[in-house]
Amino acid sequence: MIDWLSFLTVLVVAIVSASVIVFLFSVGLRLVAVEGGWHRPVGVVSFVLCALLILFGVYLIIPGLH
Repeated sequence: MIDWLSFLTVLVVAIVSASVIVFLFSVGLRLVAVEGGWHRPVGVVSFVLCALLILFGVYLIIPGLH
């Protein structure tokens, strides 16, 4: 029997995390493309957060890393 609550939880977490990663990447692209004093460092921070979220997802998927 399928545990629908667990399935729904995985679905919601996957959609939210994918949306956050895409949002951070697009904000990073937007800020790096703009000329200005504070835009480029904030864009780089956005890229770093995006990469950290991706690495955390890989860590959760691969059981050998735990």
